[in-house]
Amino acid sequence: MPISYDDLKKVTYLILFLTALSALGIMAFQPSSPQPYNYEPVMMTRADLEASFAIEPARIIEKPGKLWVYNNFILLIEQYRGIHVIDNSNPNNPQRIAFLRIEGCTEIAARQGILYANNAVDLIGVKANSDFSAMELMSRNRDVMPHINSPEPWADEYYTNRLPDDMVIVRWEPVN
Repeated sequence: MPISYDDLKKVTYLILFLTALSALGIMAFQPSSPQPYNYEPVMMTRADLEASFAIEPARIIEKPGKLWVYNNFILLIEQYRGIHVIDNSNPNNPQRIAFLRIEGCTEIAARQGILYANNAVDLIGVKANSDFSAMELMSRNRDVMPHINSPEPWADEYYTNRLPDDMVIVRWEPVN
Protein backbone atom coordinates (compact mmCIF):
# COMPACT_ATOMS: atom_id res chain seq x y z
CA MET A 1 0.00 0.00 0.00
CA PRO A 2 1.51 3.34 -1.00
CA ILE A 3 1.98 6.12 1.61
CA SER A 4 0.01 9.27 0.90
CA TYR A 5 1.58 12.70 0.80
CA ASP A 6 -0.33 13.74 3.95
CA ASP A 7 0.92 10.69 5.87
CA LEU A 8 4.50 11.41 4.79
CA LYS A 9 4.12 15.00 5.94
CA LYS A 10 2.84 13.87 9.37
CA VAL A 11 5.72 11.42 9.82
CA THR A 12 8.26 14.11 8.86
CA TYR A 13 6.81 16.56 11.38
CA LEU A 14 6.80 13.86 14.06
CA ILE A 15 10.48 13.06 13.40
CA LEU A 16 11.42 16.78 13.50
CA PHE A 17 9.46 17.25 16.75
CA LEU A 18 11.12 14.26 18.43
CA THR A 19 14.58 15.40 17.27
CA ALA A 20 14.03 18.91 18.68
CA LEU A 21 12.68 17.47 21.93
CA SER A 22 15.72 15.19 22.25
CA ALA A 23 18.12 18.10 21.62
CA LEU A 24 16.42 20.20 24.29
CA GLY A 25 16.58 17.31 26.74
CA ILE A 26 20.29 16.83 26.14
CA MET A 27 20.98 20.57 26.57
CA ALA A 28 18.96 20.71 29.79
CA PHE A 29 21.10 18.05 31.44
CA GLN A 30 24.52 19.43 30.50
CA PRO A 31 26.64 20.13 33.60
CA SER A 32 26.99 23.83 34.27
CA SER A 33 30.44 25.33 33.89
CA PRO A 34 32.35 25.91 37.15
CA GLN A 35 32.87 29.60 36.24
CA PRO A 36 29.71 31.07 34.70
CA TYR A 37 31.26 34.50 34.18
CA ASN A 38 34.13 35.98 32.20
CA TYR A 39 35.15 38.39 35.01
CA GLU A 40 35.69 37.86 38.70
CA PRO A 41 35.87 40.46 41.44
CA VAL A 42 39.10 41.53 43.13
CA MET A 43 38.23 42.13 46.77
CA MET A 44 39.93 43.73 49.76
CA THR A 45 39.05 43.76 53.40
CA ARG A 46 37.73 47.06 54.73
CA ALA A 47 40.97 47.52 56.74
CA ASP A 48 43.18 46.89 53.68
CA LEU A 49 41.08 49.27 51.59
CA GLU A 50 41.48 52.06 54.13
CA ALA A 51 45.22 51.42 54.38
CA SER A 52 45.70 51.26 50.59
CA PHE A 53 45.95 55.02 49.95
CA ALA A 54 49.57 55.95 49.20
CA ILE A 55 51.58 58.60 47.39
CA GLU A 56 54.01 56.90 45.03
CA PRO A 57 56.50 58.00 42.38
CA ALA A 58 55.14 58.66 38.90
CA ARG A 59 54.61 55.55 36.78
CA ILE A 60 53.67 54.56 33.27
CA ILE A 61 50.04 55.07 32.27
CA GLU A 62 48.52 51.69 31.42
CA LYS A 63 44.71 51.91 31.55
CA PRO A 64 43.74 55.59 31.46
CA GLY A 65 40.27 56.65 32.50
CA LYS A 66 38.66 59.99 33.19
CA LEU A 67 40.71 63.13 33.67
CA TRP A 68 40.34 66.38 35.52
CA VAL A 69 42.20 69.58 34.72
CA TYR A 70 43.02 71.57 37.84
CA ASN A 71 45.09 74.74 37.57
CA ASN A 72 48.23 73.67 35.66
CA PHE A 73 47.76 70.00 36.47
CA ILE A 74 46.11 67.06 34.79
CA LEU A 75 44.71 64.45 37.15
CA LEU A 76 44.31 61.24 35.13
CA ILE A 77 42.66 58.14 36.53
CA GLU A 78 44.43 54.81 36.12
CA GLN A 79 41.31 52.62 36.01
CA TYR A 80 40.65 51.09 39.44
CA ARG A 81 44.26 51.71 40.58
CA GLY A 82 44.67 55.43 41.34
CA ILE A 83 45.46 58.85 39.90
CA HIS A 84 48.40 60.12 37.88
CA VAL A 85 49.34 63.71 38.75
CA ILE A 86 50.78 65.44 35.67
CA ASP A 87 52.29 68.93 35.66
CA ASN A 88 51.01 70.62 32.52
CA SER A 89 52.48 74.10 33.13
CA ASN A 90 54.43 73.54 29.89
CA PRO A 91 51.86 71.86 27.56
CA ASN A 92 54.65 70.99 25.13
CA ASN A 93 56.40 68.96 27.82
CA PRO A 94 53.97 67.64 30.49
CA GLN A 95 55.70 65.95 33.42
CA ARG A 96 54.32 63.08 35.47
CA ILE A 97 55.11 64.00 39.06
CA ALA A 98 53.30 61.49 41.26
CA PHE A 99 50.85 58.63 41.44
CA LEU A 100 48.17 58.43 44.11
CA ARG A 101 47.35 54.79 44.78
CA ILE A 102 43.61 54.68 45.38
CA GLU A 103 42.16 51.17 44.93
CA GLY A 104 38.85 51.10 43.07
CA CYS A 105 39.22 54.67 41.79
CA THR A 106 36.92 55.57 38.88
CA GLU A 107 35.80 59.13 39.67
CA ILE A 108 37.64 62.35 40.47
CA ALA A 109 37.05 66.04 41.15
CA ALA A 110 39.21 68.84 42.59
CA ARG A 111 38.33 72.12 44.20
CA GLN A 112 40.16 74.61 46.44
CA GLY A 113 43.19 72.40 46.95
CA ILE A 114 41.22 69.27 47.79
CA LEU A 115 41.08 66.28 45.48
CA TYR A 116 37.97 64.13 45.81
CA ALA A 117 37.98 60.53 44.55
CA ASN A 118 36.22 57.29 45.16
CA ASN A 119 38.20 54.61 46.96
CA ALA A 120 35.90 51.79 45.78
CA VAL A 121 32.72 52.46 47.83
CA ASP A 122 34.24 55.26 49.94
CA LEU A 123 34.63 58.94 49.06
CA ILE A 124 37.98 60.35 50.13
CA GLY A 125 39.35 63.88 50.28
CA VAL A 126 43.06 64.49 49.70
CA LYS A 127 44.58 67.87 50.59
CA ALA A 128 47.28 68.98 48.20
CA ASN A 129 49.55 72.01 48.24
CA SER A 130 49.63 74.29 45.18
CA ASP A 131 52.24 72.24 43.28
CA PHE A 132 51.08 68.79 44.42
CA SER A 133 54.46 68.11 46.02
CA ALA A 134 52.77 67.33 49.34
CA MET A 135 49.45 65.53 49.79
CA GLU A 136 47.64 63.98 52.71
CA LEU A 137 44.44 62.01 53.18
CA MET A 138 42.04 64.35 54.96
CA SER A 139 38.69 62.58 55.04
CA ARG A 140 36.90 59.36 54.30
CA ASN A 141 33.13 58.91 53.97
CA ARG A 142 32.42 55.18 54.12
CA ASP A 143 29.97 53.36 51.86
CA VAL A 144 28.62 56.45 50.07
CA MET A 145 29.50 55.30 46.54
CA PRO A 146 27.88 52.39 44.68
CA HIS A 147 29.67 49.05 44.34
CA ILE A 148 31.94 48.79 41.32
CA ASN A 149 29.89 47.06 38.64
CA SER A 150 31.02 44.04 36.72
CA PRO A 151 31.61 44.43 32.97
CA GLU A 152 28.95 41.69 32.76
CA PRO A 153 25.86 43.18 34.41
CA TRP A 154 24.34 39.77 35.22
CA ALA A 155 27.33 39.00 37.50
CA ASP A 156 26.74 41.97 39.84
CA GLU A 157 23.93 40.42 41.84
CA TYR A 158 25.62 37.02 41.93
CA TYR A 159 28.73 38.44 43.63
CA THR A 160 27.34 41.35 45.66
CA ASN A 161 24.78 39.07 47.33
CA ARG A 162 27.63 36.75 48.36
CA LEU A 163 30.07 39.48 49.41
CA PRO A 164 31.26 38.99 53.00
CA ASP A 165 30.52 41.92 55.31
CA ASP A 166 34.16 42.98 55.72
CA MET A 167 35.02 42.77 51.98
CA VAL A 168 34.83 45.42 49.24
CA ILE A 169 35.09 44.90 45.47
CA VAL A 170 37.87 47.15 44.09
CA ARG A 171 37.88 46.01 40.45
CA TRP A 172 36.97 43.17 38.08
CA GLU A 173 39.58 41.07 36.29
CA PRO A 174 39.11 38.73 33.32
CA VAL A 175 39.01 35.05 34.25
CA ASN A 176 41.93 33.22 32.66
